Amino acid sequence: MAIKINDLVESWAASPPILYYQLREKLDDPETNFEDLAAVIKTDPAMSVRLLKIVNSAFYGFDEKVDTLTHALNIVGTEQLTDLALAAIVTSKFQGIPRDLINMETFWMHSIGCGIAARKIAGHMPGVEAEKMYLGGMLHDIGSLILFKESPEEAKKILLRCKESGESLFKVEKEVLGYDHAEVGALLLTEWKLPDRLVEMVRYHHQPSNAGDFLEETCILARADALVYEMKIGNSGEPGVPELDLRISEMIPLSDQEINALKDEITVQVDDTVRMFF
Repeated sequence: MAIKINDLVESWAASPPILYYQLREKLDDPETNFEDLAAVIKTDPAMSVRLLKIVNSAFYGFDEKVDTLTHALNIVGTEQLTDLALAAIVTSKFQGIPRDLINMETFWMHSIGCGIAARKIAGHMPGVEAEKMYLGGMLHDIGSLILFKESPEEAKKILLRCKESGESLFKVEKEVLGYDHAEVGALLLTEWKLPDRLVEMVRYHHQPSNAGDFLEETCILARADALVYEMKIGNSGEPGVPELDLRISEMIPLSDQEINALKDEITVQVDDTVRMFF
């Protein structure tokens, strides 16, 4: 019998990303300056090093070297660096997942690729905050990691069936468990009190037509997910390229040629960013 979704998420909900909350608290204080935010990040030396590496990678492509967190906050922005910190925190939380379930290097490569692709696509769409899309890509499959950790035998059966039949992962999960990894991820992000925009993108990234206030962002994420699978950048368990929702072509006015033109940029940034994250 499948574990109930609330029970599945319970222990993870009780282990929120504290450093992220501390940064958000500082951001909400009008008296906060760059030095205050840098001081919070410096409480985790490994995080400090990782963020500086990312800021100096091809992900941003700055001409000048960024040597300090204060400098990074100044040129990248407080919101963006806080989002990067959250992504880095999450990658460190999921350790010890058996390799016969999923190769974590390829899982995070797919997630990073999806974040970069979503950011690139959004950069061509007025009115969408492109930098906000990266975090959605990084976390869109976080529900799968919880399934791998909390229900490994069921997850293994589902992955094997998808591989043999070619069925979509979320559809098989829904049939077997009564919920899918997108719902699990959205529930966790809700419990962590993360922004509604992020929750909705994660919840509906396989069915963007069901999204509400953040339909455009969800369509971008879904298109990025499919694009990264088309490019064979990593893998998070899908047996093939996810089917594109009909609303995507309506919401994203980019031609196939324009999408293809982004591929080289995405490949370069993914290779460099993966090295920085790990």
